[in-house]
Amino acid sequence: MFPGGSVTSKTKIYSGVVLILGVVQLIESIAFSIPMSYYPNYVLELGATVASIGFFTSSFMLASAIMSPKLGSLSDVHGRKKIMILGLAGDIVVGALTGLAPSWPWLLAIRVINGVASSAAMLSAEALLMDSVSPYRRGEASGFVMSMGMVGRNIGPLFGGAIQSVASSWGFSLLNSYRIPYFVDAALAGLALLLVLWKVQDIQEDTSPTARSRDAVSSSAVKVPLTTSFKILLGCTFMNGIGVGFLIPLMALFYTDKFGIEPVEIGLILSLSGFIGLLASWIAGRLSDRAGRKPLIAAGSFLSRLCGFALPLTGDVTQAAGVLSGRSLGFNVSMPALRAMRADLAPIEARGRFFGMYRTAFNIGDIIGPILGTYLYDLYRFKSFEVGGLLLPGYGIPFFVNSLLGTITTIILLAFVKETVHSNTSTRS
Repeated sequence: MFPGGSVTSKTKIYSGVVLILGVVQLIESIAFSIPMSYYPNYVLELGATVASIGFFTSSFMLASAIMSPKLGSLSDVHGRKKIMILGLAGDIVVGALTGLAPSWPWLLAIRVINGVASSAAMLSAEALLMDSVSPYRRGEASGFVMSMGMVGRNIGPLFGGAIQSVASSWGFSLLNSYRIPYFVDAALAGLALLLVLWKVQDIQEDTSPTARSRDAVSSSAVKVPLTTSFKILLGCTFMNGIGVGFLIPLMALFYTDKFGIEPVEIGLILSLSGFIGLLASWIAGRLSDRAGRKPLIAAGSFLSRLCGFALPLTGDVTQAAGVLSGRSLGFNVSMPALRAMRADLAPIEARGRFFGMYRTAFNIGDIIGPILGTYLYDLYRFKSFEVGGLLLPGYGIPFFVNSLLGTITTIILLAFVKETVHSNTSTRS
């Protein structure tokens, strides 16, 4: 809970910057998730191996991890909007180049640039969102923008799978049918850029270099005070990155190997399962403003990990879709509260830098996760293990490891991270 202030404030948050950032998140999420239902197959068509697929995700994360603290500091100094514009412009170029990649080494290089551009856009957007709302509405605002992002991420795989399927039916080769959706990706990034140029303004009292003191302008050179809770949260963020990275490059392979379904069907499953948690994200964000961050983090995280463990044990596509929906629901219950907790621990004059450090910790984990996950998947893909009379599929190993890591991380966070208590003036303790 956040004593000292009312969480039922009548302050409008669904207008102005917050609403626009929600729409931008919707557009960018559609663009980002368009290739999810077939991306591993695109990599394979360009000549890469199954075991190397994780490197394509990890290259993106490595670039983001290296650049995030610097990009966050730049947004503290020069304003969120400028850095967001640079990131979105980069997304346009990178999207088109991804569709033109002649070979997998070129695609790998493009993914590195993509990591920098996306980090610039997303870091500045998240910091601007938290600049724009009261500490007592952060969970709700985060849940709203997350919900918009969920809509985009759930539409995207179905949209991308449909585009690829139509391109294939029109006579494009399999490889070229995988290329076409990336040009749609670039066009959507262009739409988001126009919207930011037209409607988004920095919050002057928080982010304008002229409105803040010289000390704030030079915040990138000031030592960030790292509390114990912040250090633990960084460690938990790193572990979450490992856990998330295990599964991102594997979903399409898992559904193809286990059920033999096509990309458009995979996209439909990913989209429908994601929509289950749509409303829950917004409601959970509001509840975290009232009941505190930890209860929502606990409930969502434990549900997500349980469903992640059960997913490879499902017997048919319907069961898998149901369990995946439960996993999505849990994830989207926990994330608004977790994001708000991160903002609670970040001083406003260095918020961009703090968010950059969070992203770096997550991305370092996410670099390790895909490499280890795809290695384990490739190693045990066609094997099975008998444990206590239960036959466990080898392709489930990454799912089991992911759930175990997530459970341990959640327990550590709940036990050792202290929630911030805000005063009437919204200062941080």
